[in-house]
Amino acid sequence: MKLFSDSLPFYKANFHCHTTMSDGHLTPAECMRFYHERGYEVLSITDHRSVTIPCDPPEGLLMIPGLELDYADSLNCAHILGLNVRADIEEKWKRGTPPQETIDLIHSCGGTAILAHPAWSLNSPQFLMSLAHVDGVEIYNSVSTLPTNADRADSSNLLDIAWSSGLTLWPVLGNDDSHQYYPEGGVAATMIQAAEKTPESLLAALRNGAVYATQGPRFRQIEIIGEEVVVTCSPVHAVVFCSNLTYTAGRVVLGSNLTRASYRIKASERFLRIELHDETGKRAWSTPIALR
Repeated sequence: MKLFSDSLPFYKANFHCHTTMSDGHLTPAECMRFYHERGYEVLSITDHRSVTIPCDPPEGLLMIPGLELDYADSLNCAHILGLNVRADIEEKWKRGTPPQETIDLIHSCGGTAILAHPAWSLNSPQFLMSLAHVDGVEIYNSVSTLPTNADRADSSNLLDIAWSSGLTLWPVLGNDDSHQYYPEGGVAATMIQAAEKTPESLLAALRNGAVYATQGPRFRQIEIIGEEVVVTCSPVHAVVFCSNLTYTAGRVVLGSNLTRASYRIKASERFLRIELHDETGKRAWSTPIALR
């Protein structure tokens, strides 16, 4: 089984950023230019509680409408992105709408629902498991660390606990959540493999798992051959195979300019995801794969 097609292209996307239409430091036009100059091909501006639809994007940059909706009570905080939603969601959503109702509303307005920065939000595994029909989750959110936040950018440990406890294996995204743009802008990306560069094709591919999150390293292919997983990638320092097991031999493959690594699946492993680490410390995270 191959996770990715051998023939379809990958598109570099950021699905989470803010402009002067809410609390961001750049205008929509400046935001689009910022990401276009850094090689992004797909962008969603997700201003808080409102859909920003900018005009005249740079050539080659596909804009997908979006917004960010939030919820907080004494126990839980949840920020949910609605991608490719209709603008009428602004009239239908009210402050205080519970997370599950927000997810359902995003779907009813034609959108894709992404849970943002669960580690930053201090979400518990139990809270994550209470949510149904989530289309993806930010495994990395680049603004959720220094200099403006405590270091909660990487949600992989939290998600591993939830996935080990039975949470559905949500596809993973890497987003910037840019507000100031410096230094967090352009630090993360979501790579999507799709047949067409359209909102419908890209988001369908995302929901189907043809996606990974990255700060730079690239996956070429992830293939399961019998009980072996084979990863091919851009040159990296380490390939790490993560699962529901606390320890297993062969989990970390180290080397110089590694472009291929393999791992033998253990009988008690229920899911597997792969991390790439390059020589500078930049990482990439695969979407988890169900094994049993």
